[in-house]
Order: sequence, then C-alpha cells, then structure tokens
Amino acid sequence: MRELIEKLKPKVYEKASKKFGVSKILKENDGKPIYIKDVDDFEVVGNLWSRETLAKIFNVKKEELLFLLLNAIEREKEGKVEINDDLRELYIKDKNILSWPIPTYYEKDAGPYITSGVVIAYDEDYGYNLSIHRILVKESHLVIRMVEQRHLHFLYNKALREGRELEVAIAIGVHPSLLLAASTSGDITFDEYKMASILNKVEVFELDNLLVPEAEFIITGKICKELDDEGPFVDITGTYDKVRKQPIIKIKNLYRKEKPIFHALLPGGVEHKTLMGLPQEPRIYKIVRNTIPTVKNVVLTTGGCCWLHGVVQIEKRTEGDGKNAILAALAGHPSLKHVVVVDEDINIYDINDVEYAIATRVQGDRDLVIIKGAKGSSLDPSSDGTTTKIGIDATKPLKDREKFEKAKIPSDI
Repeated sequence: MRELIEKLKPKVYEKASKKFGVSKILKENDGKPIYIKDVDDFEVVGNLWSRETLAKIFNVKKEELLFLLLNAIEREKEGKVEINDDLRELYIKDKNILSWPIPTYYEKDAGPYITSGVVIAYDEDYGYNLSIHRILVKESHLVIRMVEQRHLHFLYNKALREGRELEVAIAIGVHPSLLLAASTSGDITFDEYKMASILNKVEVFELDNLLVPEAEFIITGKICKELDDEGPFVDITGTYDKVRKQPIIKIKNLYRKEKPIFHALLPGGVEHKTLMGLPQEPRIYKIVRNTIPTVKNVVLTTGGCCWLHGVVQIEKRTEGDGKNAILAALAGHPSLKHVVVVDEDINIYDINDVEYAIATRVQGDRDLVIIKGAKGSSLDPSSDGTTTKIGIDATKPLKDREKFEKAKIPSDI
C-alpha cells in the first residue's frame, strides 16, 4: 500500500486525534489524498480513491474507468487468484482493537466506525463473497450494518438456518481493485476475487479458515444471531441514518502489519461516493446498451452523491432514443432518482455542460419523463418509501440540428 500512496503524493499532516481530528482533515481536503503521520502512534491515509486517482493507478483516462470495470465484470470467470502463504509472515497478532486508529467521524456517530473494510465470507455452495459494510466498534464486539438485499445478508441467514454462525474476515487497507470489486453488483455466484484479478494481480493466503488478501489490518470473527444497536451514522448523502438492531461480530483474532497504514474513508465524502457509485455505472451502461446500442458513456454525478443522479451520453439516431435511454437507465440502477440524457457533444463530467444542454435543448412539456410512486433509494432523505423519478431528454431533435451546433474556433490558425 505504501507504493500506491507514494504515487498519489498526498498532503502530509503530522498528527491528529482519531475522534473528529482525522475526519476534520479529510473533510477539509475532500477528494484530495491525505496522509497523517501520527494518530495514536499509527499512520492514517484517506481520500485515496477518486476518479482521478483511480485513473492514475490503472493507467487510463477517467472517461475510460467505466469500460475498465465493464471488461473486468464481463471477464470475471477468467480471473486467476494466486495463493501465497508467505504473506502470512507479514503479520503480527494484536490484542486490543480500541488501540487502532479507527476514527469517530461526526458528532452524532454512535462511536468509531470501520468504513473501508472489505468483508470476506465463504459458503460451500456459492464460494467467496467480498463486500463493504460500515462496522461499529464497541468495547467487546463489532456491529455490522447489513442491507437485506445484499449477498452477505443472504449468506448470513443461510448460515443461521444451517445452525452455524458466518465466519468472516475484515481486510482494511487493500488495493483499489478489491474495493471496486467488493462494491460491484453481480449475482450470488459472482466472484469478486476473480473480478479484482482482471484489474490487478490478486494474491491471497489462508488465515483462520479463510483466504484473505494482503491488507494493512485484518480482523477475523463470526457474524452472530445476536443483535445490537447500530447507528446513528452518516451515509452517502451526508445525512444521518437511523438506529437499527443489527448483527454482532464476535472477534476471533486481530492481525496487523508491523508498521501498518490505516485507511480512513470519510462517510459522505468523494471517496465514499466514488467507490459506491462508479461500480454501478457499467450495469447502467449494459442495460441502456440493450435498448440504445449507440450509448457512449454513463456517469453517476458527485452532486447526486454518485447514487441518485446520473447522466447518459448517446449517439441519437431516431426520435425517442432519449426517452428510451431514460427508462433503461432507471431500470438499470433502481436507486437512480433523476437522469439526464445528452448528445455526444456534451461533456458528461462537466456539470456546466450538462446544464447547458438542459437550458438550450429541453422543453418541459415535451422532454420530461415523470414516474410517480416508484421504489427508490432508502438513502434519499426526501423519500417516504416511494419516490418520483424524473428523466430529462436533453438531446437535440434530429430535425434542424444545425440550430444546436456549438460554435468552434479552428485549430489550424
């Protein structure tokens, strides 16, 4: 991880407290990598993974990240994971998780939270599953927030039905290929390890009955049937999520490198939004492509929390393409609330250019699609269980297209 961090050239801070001090620095530098030399005698990094930094690590343009992930998703079964048990020698056992530099981020948080941990589980019928969940650290145990529709929750309930607790490992401080794979939506047989290996070499080793990747910190334990209060905690919208009863994780062992670097992921920050939203874009793209083969690109926008707002770029060939793209995009990402469809001449990464398309190419009575009473995102604080979804067809009409031509200055002068 040190080599990756050096490539990012983070802003350096000497010291911070893990209660609000780390989060204050992260917030002040949101979207820009930071490195703190001393947080309770540990090193801490954050704001690592934005579109720009991911593009740098994977050596692509940020506009190509969707296609990088799409290739890895479609070739997932070809992935190769290497076992390297020598990695076990990198770790020492620890005794007290409360000594780790796990931040308390916001004033109403229930306590310190692990936010960048990849949860690794194995099932004999379905294989390995990697996913990311927020995890509250209490004095004697952890509490994990598991959304009911996620595969980890399915495996957890399956284990309980079979009369056992679900063994898991939590890896903190891993390569971004693993974070992106763990955030990708696939079916229950989808192997996140294999997907990650298409993006970057993946080596694993056996630790407490599970194959785990190289990480800075590793926790092993079991998700139990006992529940405890989890929350309040800030989610991707920057607003507080409510308190729920959620499963307890009983810690079995704590492992860390001799000089580990803790990855602190700011809830509601650019890094959180990027890792959560970017892996959804290939899924939207594929479903829109089934309807509009000339789709060019898709982005979930930062202002929309990389979850609720999207922009779809198409090459329009027939009237109605824009509205069909709207319907496909809303189906492709059920949490999507508002989507704008634009032409090829609009830069979907420039919100001013997208607004320009809306301003000059949209008539409300003609170009809006409104769907009332749809199931939306539970993360949307304005939703009462259902939501009104809106699509904006900001494409040029095929007739009189010259009226919409953007002026250019010749480049050969």
